[in-house]
Amino acid sequence: MDSIENYFEIRKNIDRSIQLLKEEHGRNMVCKKGCAMCCLNFDVFPIEFDAVKKQVSEEYRQVMQGKLPSKLGQQCIFLKQQQCGIYSARPIICRTHGYPLLNMNEAGDRWELSHCELNFTKVDEDYFHEENTYAQDTYNSQLFMLNKEYITSAHPDKSEFDLIPLSDLLKYHY
Repeated sequence: MDSIENYFEIRKNIDRSIQLLKEEHGRNMVCKKGCAMCCLNFDVFPIEFDAVKKQVSEEYRQVMQGKLPSKLGQQCIFLKQQQCGIYSARPIICRTHGYPLLNMNEAGDRWELSHCELNFTKVDEDYFHEENTYAQDTYNSQLFMLNKEYITSAHPDKSEFDLIPLSDLLKYHY
């Protein structure tokens, strides 16, 4: 299995985790089509950029006909009429927004919980535990290690910490 296929496998695992969270927390979530508060111009690892580029070139050719705006705002350039124009190809960060995310703080001494401020307004912090949150660091570590291996051959000009703006997809025409 090549690195891009491994990326898609990680993404499938994330989608399964998110689906379970959606089933469990649906009544506490207000995220839905039309809510675009977290749809921003994100930067992603080279492996994710290339995987999204591959999928977009196969499934969303019409999106690629667009031009990169001369000035980028904060809102994602793939957001059209409050809907994602590359929904099935969207990066991992977009797949997890709004859900309860559990990650280690900067000092590495305690877990922190985050979620969209519009969600979970009727529950307190005791509602959350390891089994009903998304283990963000676990998947981020997998993605980081896969990217680190990937860039050695696919992007030797990049370091393991370099990111590529997702908006750069519009620089490529298929």
